[in-house]
Amino acid sequence: MSSSMPLATLTAHPNDQSGPSALSEKPPSHPSPPQAEPLIHPDAESSAMAASVVADGQSSETTTQNAIEKADLEPWRFRGYPKFCRWVASDDDFFVLRIFGSTSARLAMYLQDQIVEQEKALKDADERAIQDGLDSGTFRKDRQKERVEITKELLPMIERYHKFMLDLMDLKSRAKATPFQVGNVRQWLQNANDPILDEEVAYLKEEDDLVPVASKPKAPLRQLIDRFSILNFLRLPPCIRERKRNERLYNADEDFEMQTTVYNKDRFFDKIMTVFTTVVGLAMLIGPLWILQHLSTKPSNSEVRLGVITGFIALFAILTSLFTVAKAYEVLAATAAYGAVLMVFMQFGTYPSASNSG
Repeated sequence: MSSSMPLATLTAHPNDQSGPSALSEKPPSHPSPPQAEPLIHPDAESSAMAASVVADGQSSETTTQNAIEKADLEPWRFRGYPKFCRWVASDDDFFVLRIFGSTSARLAMYLQDQIVEQEKALKDADERAIQDGLDSGTFRKDRQKERVEITKELLPMIERYHKFMLDLMDLKSRAKATPFQVGNVRQWLQNANDPILDEEVAYLKEEDDLVPVASKPKAPLRQLIDRFSILNFLRLPPCIRERKRNERLYNADEDFEMQTTVYNKDRFFDKIMTVFTTVVGLAMLIGPLWILQHLSTKPSNSEVRLGVITGFIALFAILTSLFTVAKAYEVLAATAAYGAVLMVFMQFGTYPSASNSG
């Protein structure tokens, strides 16, 4: 909703006597009777109100248009990092950063080398303690002062190194940012007329070093829907698109950036996927049971039953790959279990035909 300033109404001051309506210096001999106020027709009053509303709307549109034009001419001033960071934080697919893989590896080796030097110094101190006949079986009464100091220095160095390595391993284990996620950021910057300095968004060129800060795993079908939802020829229906987030993050009188972003209702998608998976799962179990039972009543249908089982196994593998986030070996294990269940159905289906043939 756009806000507009009310139009100012010019009124004459009550003590203003200028002009032909000013009173004469000589007072009247008789007081004049009170004059009735002119009546305003209801239609005229409503017409005046409508004209005021139209004027307010035009003023609001003009103000908003002027603000957008100013932001387009000077995006670094009116947008910049405040608008960019607000947009980046609005969805996980927009928040991608570098992990500095090669630099992190160099720093890890630097920390490692510092510890190696101290470790060598500690070993040399142990050798000197042996030569001096000092006791190396105690910490409390260790007379080798150099060894004590090296041990104290090594503790924070090891702690720092281990923490750095654990954080680095966690970052390296994350999935890399997809071209879809990187493309979102580039498209926003283009729509906003590049409000950020080019050198400061050059990190987007390091695609192999980018990771999403918080990424929720999505099934391949959901990823496909997200990709096509940004295209003009395939728009998602309004029931599964999030528009309130645009209004909540950006008002119309501020800027237009959020209006260029299409958000999907994740909860709605999750509910649909849950219902669909449940229905399809039951159909994949009950459907083959009835089909195999029907085919078992007819002689010489082993090849047909085997073809039915093969088709349902292939369909199960395809649906599992599309609608779940399972990995390849998990899909294979689930498909094998499903095939075993269908083979049990086939075994049960052969008993009536075998008894009839006997």
